[in-house]
Amino acid sequence: MTDNKPLILMDMDGPLAAFDLHFWNRCTEEGYLFDIDNHSDQKHRWFTDHIPDPRHQAHARRMIDTTRWFRDIPVTEGAQEGMKELARKAEVFICTKPLDADEYCLLDKRQWIGKYFPKFIDRLITAPDKSVIKGDILVDDAPKPKWYARAEWAPVIFSTPSNSHPESDLYSLPHYDWSMPVDTLLELAEEAIAKRKENA
Repeated sequence: MTDNKPLILMDMDGPLAAFDLHFWNRCTEEGYLFDIDNHSDQKHRWFTDHIPDPRHQAHARRMIDTTRWFRDIPVTEGAQEGMKELARKAEVFICTKPLDADEYCLLDKRQWIGKYFPKFIDRLITAPDKSVIKGDILVDDAPKPKWYARAEWAPVIFSTPSNSHPESDLYSLPHYDWSMPVDTLLELAEEAIAKRKENA
């Protein structure tokens, strides 16, 4: 907690950048076939697992790694308004994991934040392991369970089709999306703070 405000870490891909929608649109433009009818039907964590043709799957993966992918991702609906409101009530930092295979990933992510969330450009944290970052909650569409034991923050799952069905290992955790009041995140942060104090 900073200045009596909760400290909230916000993942970039998913909560802010519509990564999976961008992937669906780009692959559809390239003629790659999926085993689902719409991006909202996604069940696998990795969207490439919905591409049956191994050649198309490999081409799609290379497209992410080699085409300055992160410059052109659309903004997640409601994210800009939600972040603006949330920042009035909490200390908010963007926390994202870079892709090692994409040499431009860090640059493009920073430029993307500067374009769509300019007030957060100096609040951008890049970390391969988010468990080492201090915070009260981490809002992430796919946090790694191995982070939980060491992390100070409690995980809050940003809802996507792939993590919102009962078979997902993230299904039972608290979920959030921008259609919900941002006060929901404040309440979850306060609960995490109280629980941490109890366990101290």
